[in-house]
Amino acid sequence: MDQLKLDIISYMESRQESIFERWKEKIIVPEHDREAMIKGGQLLFKVMLHAFSLPKKNLESYLMLTAENAEAKKIYKTSNISYIIYNANIIKNESLIEIAQYRANWEDVKPIYIKFSDIIDQFLFNITNFYNEIKDETKQLTEENHEERLTLLGQMTSSFVHEFRNPLTTIHGFVQLLRSENPELPYMDIILNELEQLKFRITQFLMLSRKEVLNHEITLFSLNDLLDQIASFIYPRLLEANVELERELEDNLYVNGYIEEIKQVLINIIFNAIDVLSEQMKASVIKIKGFKTDDESIVLQTSNTGPKIPEPLLNTIFNPFVTTKKTGTGLGLFVCKEIIEKHNGKLSCTSDDEWTTFTIKLPPAKNQEVEKQNTMQD
Repeated sequence: MDQLKLDIISYMESRQESIFERWKEKIIVPEHDREAMIKGGQLLFKVMLHAFSLPKKNLESYLMLTAENAEAKKIYKTSNISYIIYNANIIKNESLIEIAQYRANWEDVKPIYIKFSDIIDQFLFNITNFYNEIKDETKQLTEENHEERLTLLGQMTSSFVHEFRNPLTTIHGFVQLLRSENPELPYMDIILNELEQLKFRITQFLMLSRKEVLNHEITLFSLNDLLDQIASFIYPRLLEANVELERELEDNLYVNGYIEEIKQVLINIIFNAIDVLSEQMKASVIKIKGFKTDDESIVLQTSNTGPKIPEPLLNTIFNPFVTTKKTGTGLGLFVCKEIIEKHNGKLSCTSDDEWTTFTIKLPPAKNQEVEKQNTMQD
């Protein structure tokens, strides 16, 4: 290595603290990732200087091995690749600025400047490749693990809940009989409502077994009527949690599908909202808005005034076993998404400081059937 290269390496080592101070002022990174990102920047700088001193024949293997070492793996697993690349490029720019300002003839410095830039680019390329391999492996393992857990859970719930539902149906029937014969008995409405909610939870678990279809045939039904039923069902919970329900629905919102499954989805989303809002001291609102799009698709938006959902959770909220509840299974929204997609629809979620909104979009109902239904109502 010639003297100029040695001098520049020595110079860059002496300027490291200054480079990092400027870098830390410019990086963009979530607070929980900041420590890992700083370690990543230090690793990159160290690699850059050492790689510059290596002969060309050893350079590629060194950069590849360094991108896959244990220290680098820790950074990949905790950080987003977009942050890694962006912040690494800031180090690159700050380092190149220092080299460009080195007191020497620019024509002599220029090859060194270009080599430093190439080294960082090659290292980042290796990091990106290895990062993608790790994420692909992790995703595959996660999906396999989820599938195994869902299969096991389905087998367990299918056998257990069927046995549990039979006596519950008997109890529910006799409570209804008692209420009809003795209307003066107190608390019967409360008992019946609690039994209805218990049946709802049992149905939710049965759906995980993927063996039971709640309705054996697709029907045309009115979302307006369905939401009237749901509003009556959830009324006690709304009162208990001090939550106001607002509805703004266009007329004649018809859907082709399994009515009990769509009902399951809506109740689950609303119950989740009530659970969140019940923890607030301020006035709380759930707003349901339904309308048709230009292509006659049905859109149903359920919004609540609860706290904003953090972005990392928002990205995984429909994955199985993801939950923020202490006693939650993390399966409710996963099942909801599967039901909506089975109906050729889409379920999504957005969240900001004012509203968290779950949006269901379902395909248009068949016009002939809708017209027939409207004629019957007229």
